[in-house]
Amino acid sequence: MKRSIAVLLSVFSCWVSSYALAQTENTFSTEQGIAGVACVITDPAGRLLLIKDRVTGRYGLPGGRVNLAESPTRALAREVFEETAIRVNVGNVAHKDKRGVLFACQSQTPLPVVSNANGTGMLPVWQALHFGSEIDKALLVPPAQADDYRYRFKDRGELLWSLTAKTPSSDVAALADFSALAPAFYVSQYVLVSGLQTTVAHMGDVAGSMTKRLFGLVNILGEIAFYVALVPLFLIFRGHKSALSLLFLLISAAAVSITLKTGFAMPRPFYLWPDLQIGEASGFTVPSGHTLLAAAVVTAWYLKRRNTRGQAYGSLLFALAVTTLMGLNRMYLGVHFASDVVIGALVGSSLAWATVKIDAVTIGKVRPLLTTGRLWLLVCALLALLALALKLPDMVYLAALSAGIYTGQVWHKLFPSHKPAASMMGKLLTLAWIFLGVAGLLLAAWGVVQMTGISWMVLIVVSMAAWSVGPWVLIASQSLRNGRTPGLAVVNGDKD
Repeated sequence: MKRSIAVLLSVFSCWVSSYALAQTENTFSTEQGIAGVACVITDPAGRLLLIKDRVTGRYGLPGGRVNLAESPTRALAREVFEETAIRVNVGNVAHKDKRGVLFACQSQTPLPVVSNANGTGMLPVWQALHFGSEIDKALLVPPAQADDYRYRFKDRGELLWSLTAKTPSSDVAALADFSALAPAFYVSQYVLVSGLQTTVAHMGDVAGSMTKRLFGLVNILGEIAFYVALVPLFLIFRGHKSALSLLFLLISAAAVSITLKTGFAMPRPFYLWPDLQIGEASGFTVPSGHTLLAAAVVTAWYLKRRNTRGQAYGSLLFALAVTTLMGLNRMYLGVHFASDVVIGALVGSSLAWATVKIDAVTIGKVRPLLTTGRLWLLVCALLALLALALKLPDMVYLAALSAGIYTGQVWHKLFPSHKPAASMMGKLLTLAWIFLGVAGLLLAAWGVVQMTGISWMVLIVVSMAAWSVGPWVLIASQSLRNGRTPGLAVVNGDKD
């Protein structure tokens, strides 16, 4: 029965991956004989409007599939508005092939554009319905930079630019920034972000350089990849339960951060004031994901130390210092407002408290709750439902990762468990197998992704890579170290 559940869960994860963003693809409509539609939009300077796809990270024209109940032109006008918040008049057919139909379009109103020094125009794409789920950016790209962008389909770049001469241009409203679109609450915080950047800039060479380096080091503590890399160390040197506890905290923090960002749907500082941008970021701003994650990890660490060593004031001060520095760093980079980092710190600390409480729960006073397959099945199901509801690729990947962990837990019950390596050499050998295997999985997924610009294919490949990490780390690497067949895992003999 559990074997069947594990297989069905894996298949379900693939189905979620392909379905969650299937609406973004140019699917074929046999009734209308059209594979998909896209819009060619230019401005008087000859710049071409390109959008960056969230899943593939590549650039292309705004557009999408044609539903059976609508005409191609109506479908295109709808898709362009959902992806760019621009209302267009769809004109004549500019090009048609097996991939779809490209139409020459004009914006109904002047395009609000802020241009940078190299002439690239930025549009307020965060206002679009599909921003954050399907779209990352919308840019007016000058002809001179045509070769600087990676297109979704390699053979389409030259074609797209050849159509600009056939497309009537859309008027542009040149702006210094998008402050007129900023909520009043954020306008009042502009001085905090700009003031922090000015302060660091005026510190002098030595002090300024040290501050930037400190911010750079602290920023690592907000990267989920950094903590995921620590999971094998927890597994080998602290035990199975500690590794699962860290994974539970990381997945919970990422899921809550993604959900809140989508719910608040507020623009980042540099979206509104492009001159504030120092660091790179995408998506919405509330809460600060880096601050939330850092606060969650250091707060959980402090709470556990307090439970075992008393008040632990030194640990508390360290946790407060890391969280504060992370908040200042994200503000300095221009990617978050002060309110974002405060909310992130509060939410992260709350998640840490909840995780520590769950970590102490046992089933039948023997087995820790975090090591049970039922808990991870529940986590996977909740994330899969969120992925379907919100259409967010990152949530799909989290669901796949949770499914892999659940598969590992099921295997613990199906096969006899073995004690972990007692010698340092055995531990290091297991660790080497883990990192080599994970590196191989990620490299293989990366290689496949480079060969396609189709979102649903990328979703499936990355999701399967995320799923496979759990079985590899929890099962296969242990078996290879012991020289036995798969099905072995670290359960007994844990230090915690």
